[in-house]
Amino acid sequence: MHTITDNDLFHRLAFDNPWWEFTKDTRIQFKDPQRRVFFPAFVSHVMKAGAGNVLCLAGPLRAGKTVLMRQMVARLIEGGISPKNVFYCNMTVPSMTAADIPTLFEMFCRRYRHRPDADLYVFYDEIQYVKGWEEIVLELAKLRPKARIIAAVSSGAPSLATGETSHGGKLTTFVLPPLTFLEFLRYRGTESTLFEAPSDTSNGDTMAGMTLKANALAALNTEFQRYVNFGGFLEGIAAAKEGTPAPAFIRDGVADRVLHKDLANLYGISEAQELNRLFGLLAFNTAREVTMDDLAKATNIAKNTLRKYLDYLEQAFLIRRVARVDKNGKRFQRQVAFKVYLTTPCLYSALFAPVPPNDQFFQRLAETALVAQWLGSPAVANLAYASWRGGQVDLLTMHPDSDRPDHVYELDWNNSYATSGKGPKTLVQFVEGTNRQARNYILTRTVARPASMRGVEMTLAPLALYTYWLERDPTLRKFHSQ
Repeated sequence: MHTITDNDLFHRLAFDNPWWEFTKDTRIQFKDPQRRVFFPAFVSHVMKAGAGNVLCLAGPLRAGKTVLMRQMVARLIEGGISPKNVFYCNMTVPSMTAADIPTLFEMFCRRYRHRPDADLYVFYDEIQYVKGWEEIVLELAKLRPKARIIAAVSSGAPSLATGETSHGGKLTTFVLPPLTFLEFLRYRGTESTLFEAPSDTSNGDTMAGMTLKANALAALNTEFQRYVNFGGFLEGIAAAKEGTPAPAFIRDGVADRVLHKDLANLYGISEAQELNRLFGLLAFNTAREVTMDDLAKATNIAKNTLRKYLDYLEQAFLIRRVARVDKNGKRFQRQVAFKVYLTTPCLYSALFAPVPPNDQFFQRLAETALVAQWLGSPAVANLAYASWRGGQVDLLTMHPDSDRPDHVYELDWNNSYATSGKGPKTLVQFVEGTNRQARNYILTRTVARPASMRGVEMTLAPLALYTYWLERDPTLRKFHSQ
């Protein structure tokens, strides 16, 4: 029987690194999809790696991590970096999994005679399949201080928000979430038909200050409904354009590919059926408050095991837990209750069925879509909600310095406040007792106007428009452009 040699492994590496064959006369043509809004920030994080530090690119399967890394390779080569200084390795390839990471890397260095002080760019894709990968890449970064090492994972992320660090500050996480609503509109080519570009573009930013065109709200809501049910993954949009209905992709593609069964096995979860049953229950309750007691009773799973499953689902970017505060805006020492959200509402369609906008369930999917806009930003750590005996506030953000509510949201998809004349008493009560300076929003289907109640100012704004605008909020946008 023949064995796999180093030369065989290198041939496989060369297949994944076609740029190694480039010469100065090679005409470079990269035909990847258009770049995500997160690309500039990713470039910045890559360039800050090195000096013993490693960047972890984390996000769910099918979010586009491989494309993002290959677009980074294109950026480097087009910017003058030698193609032979760029190394990419896909750890899902069985032959690569069988070899150890340092061996593969040193094989590359020997072939192109890279000295220990060489400026190199190293990309490992789906590295979670390598046991103890964090320590391995950190040791490699220590030995090669000028190598910028990027490790992509679809589960077991060391952190859950962009900019968070672990391993003594040596491992930084960059999160690539499912598509935002803004990206969805751009990929579909509908943003320009719905919004007016600013007339003054002297600052070079042609996208800032865009306003909704007259009578375009109905069309925006139609796009929002499409986003909620089908829009989390680029493949769903591409499939629709190529003639495959988006619902079929969601049903047959996302459910099979995103809920990848072998990822759970890597983290000691052997009861895949039990895990999937829990995930289905959580998905059905997206945007609802749940408690550990309720989950344990509904699933008949021990609480310790439940915590393990919840941690895995969150580290695989399938759910996001949002913490609870009380009616005074104070956090609980023991978080026995929390709100659970799918990381993209189209996962609900994958598991159950698309939901029409007039369905009573749609508001919770719309709230899930709103929360999804935060997932690629460090500001996601500031999300919370409030509940107490007799009252609840749907969503809020806590100021990172004061730890007081600074944005407070109530969802009103049915325009009930505008049509009934009744005010949001619970929201007003909460703001009066926590922070009167908070920005308060009633997110509607079609109503847009200012309002006040007992001296508390608030803005009624269409939810679809706010979800689009949230990507442009300066407090969030800076994380996508630096």
